[in-house]
Amino acid sequence: MHLIARRSLAHTVGAYVALTKPRIIELLLVTTLPTMVVAEQGLPSLGLMVATLVGGTLAAGGANAINMYVDRDIDALMERTRNRPLVTGDVTPTAALTFAIALEVVAFVELWLLVNLLSAVLAVSACLFYVFIYTL
Repeated sequence: MHLIARRSLAHTVGAYVALTKPRIIELLLVTTLPTMVVAEQGLPSLGLMVATLVGGTLAAGGANAINMYVDRDIDALMERTRNRPLVTGDVTPTAALTFAIALEVVAFVELWLLVNLLSAVLAVSACLFYVFIYTL
């Protein structure tokens, strides 16, 4: 029974991670550090780099999860996306949306407190753009 519980927990965690589309986040973050170096005209502090990457990861993950929430009906029809967590039922729509909004809130607060307010506002703006312009 212990093995089943662990496998179930691992499967659930994997489903939530999949909601964030980690491969897309990688592509976004690969441009973040070079941009920070150019803006700083040198290497920013390690703390600032980590805070920016963590906040960016959370914000992008939240936006991606909202995208999956909105597109769940379309995802069920396409070969490439029919195994996504909302289509398979591994995550309920309500749980996915709650998770996505929580990621966005945590990202905003983390960026505001550890980076700056502008970064937090830009992260939320990017999420809104992605959801309302790209997704819808």
